[in-house]
Amino acid sequence: MMIKIFKKILPAALCVAMISASCQRDEVILPQADVKPDKAVYKVNDSVRFQFTGDADMITFYSGEKGKEYKHRERVELEGGDLRVNIESQVLYGIQNDNLKLLVSTDFNGKYTKEDVESAAWTDISNRLTWCVAAGGAVGVRTVSDYASIKDLVKSGQPLYFGFKYKGLKSTSTAAQQRTWRIYQFNVQNKFSETETVPVTNRVGAGWTTVTTQASPKGIWVFNNADMIYYNPESNLEEVEKWAISKRFDPNKVAPDNGQSIKKYPDNRMKSYAYAFSKPGVYEVTFVFVNGNYKDVKETVKTIQVTVE
Repeated sequence: MMIKIFKKILPAALCVAMISASCQRDEVILPQADVKPDKAVYKVNDSVRFQFTGDADMITFYSGEKGKEYKHRERVELEGGDLRVNIESQVLYGIQNDNLKLLVSTDFNGKYTKEDVESAAWTDISNRLTWCVAAGGAVGVRTVSDYASIKDLVKSGQPLYFGFKYKGLKSTSTAAQQRTWRIYQFNVQNKFSETETVPVTNRVGAGWTTVTTQASPKGIWVFNNADMIYYNPESNLEEVEKWAISKRFDPNKVAPDNGQSIKKYPDNRMKSYAYAFSKPGVYEVTFVFVNGNYKDVKETVKTIQVTVE
């Protein structure tokens, strides 16, 4: 891991200089370096000055802000989130009940064909949500569901797909026609605490694709309306099953946090470094001091706490 960090920090153009310098310094010494701030407490946008003692070939700075934390430098998945879904729905006309469901799959292969949809495992989460209810033939009132947790369905390293499945039954009478469904809101978010919620997608960003698993000459999903996606049965009297399936989501996937290279190999000795925090908080600031050549890399890690009011 140390070699990987060294290669990431060191620009390729400097490798020749390092190899040349190694003729005089084949043995890599553990950096004897330390760092301290001028004081422990600062104001927002103050210049926080860190004073160095000792030296190192390279120095990398992690401010401790979100996305810049040393402890998350190797993290590729978020943990501890509560993945949640909500919808706003409306049902209109017709009399057939329960003909729209929302399902989730973690093993759908992303090929939007009848065979691939049917071969995937789908979990019905419809009963976790509140749907619009209206008597046969009536126009229902738009209904917003509370957020429902689906964290029990999330599997590490596996994607997530959402699918609205419309099922229309055969009828011999226009009085028993299939119902129209409108979805005004579809939101997915990861809640990590009462103050931290990360949006995953919404109705527009979900990237819906229609898949017909039971064909009929009528009935269509419509995605290009500015206010909603909806299923129009087109007065269909034949049995039909048509899905609206989202694009792939990796709700817990995250890029590792990165530090900032503030000193490279040929630079002169660095005596101090200044940084300004734009938000109040208690930050774990980390400096990684690295010595290395083409044979070896050694590092010293120093973490200090800075309070910004």
